Amino acid sequence: MTLQHIRRLRAAAALLALTGTAITTKLALACACGCGMFDLGMPGMGLPGASAGSINLQDTWLDQNAARQGTSRIPLSQSADQEIRTNFTNLNAQYNFNHDWGVMAMVPYWQRTFVTNTNFGAGAPQISRSTVGTLADVRLMGMYTGFSDDMSTGLIFGLKLPTGTYTAPGFDRDTQPGTGTTDLLLGGYQVGQQRTWGWYLQGILRSAMGSRADYRPGDSLQLVAGAHYDTNPYSAALTPLVQVNASLRRSDSGLASDPENTGSKFVYLTPGFLYSFTRRLQANALVYLPLYQQVTGTQLVPRQIFSAGLTYNF
Repeated sequence: MTLQHIRRLRAAAALLALTGTAITTKLALACACGCGMFDLGMPGMGLPGASAGSINLQDTWLDQNAARQGTSRIPLSQSADQEIRTNFTNLNAQYNFNHDWGVMAMVPYWQRTFVTNTNFGAGAPQISRSTVGTLADVRLMGMYTGFSDDMSTGLIFGLKLPTGTYTAPGFDRDTQPGTGTTDLLLGGYQVGQQRTWGWYLQGILRSAMGSRADYRPGDSLQLVAGAHYDTNPYSAALTPLVQVNASLRRSDSGLASDPENTGSKFVYLTPGFLYSFTRRLQANALVYLPLYQQVTGTQLVPRQIFSAGLTYNF
């Protein structure tokens, strides 16, 4: 295996495991309290020529326990919702049929705890705690990579399916694991190599094609720019990387929505690493650190996000 092929394999694994988890965003965390900020667990695009396909299992931990209005932090006592703690387990898969075409899928499982004051503003607090563990909204996507010989540029298109529940007891429509809607996904990616550095760009637009039970999730745009250092003098198996993740989301709409407390703009700095046990098996870990957080109304945001996973290339 040539050095160039190894670098491409590392780039493919890094993108599959880390972009969009890298990414954010069902990747979507739709909720009135700020969890619509990221489409976590989006399968990355990879370099299709590096391997026939990849399977990635990614775990992401998110604890929204800080209240915010606009760009300002506020006391938690000024928010009806007190905490949204979620563990996302995403099974991501990618397969390349040939030089031009490939497919991707993401199957997410959510474990979420939602704590809210059901008597907010009306007297003594009445704290309600609800939990759910269930399949969320599955994503199926195709990709076209025939623009160049090295397949480093691609288009992404597909659907988010309404497989997740939107009727879990104790949860608002915008804190449910599912939106109940079928959403269009459209985006693209670009990867490159400059000597010992590799880089990648990715963007995904999600837009609901209708509403369900008087609820339509706001459109979202997820962007990521990242770089990885392929020649580590301390360990050839360890590849450091850094990303900037951005998320823009419009407010939800419909009678069952809360448009005054949904919608957000977020930017995260995301350092991490990829460790290659073999040329086929890699582990990854990342931490999302907020650079900018702006919300509509009052929402809960995390102080940081943690993600780790394993990727197998075949």
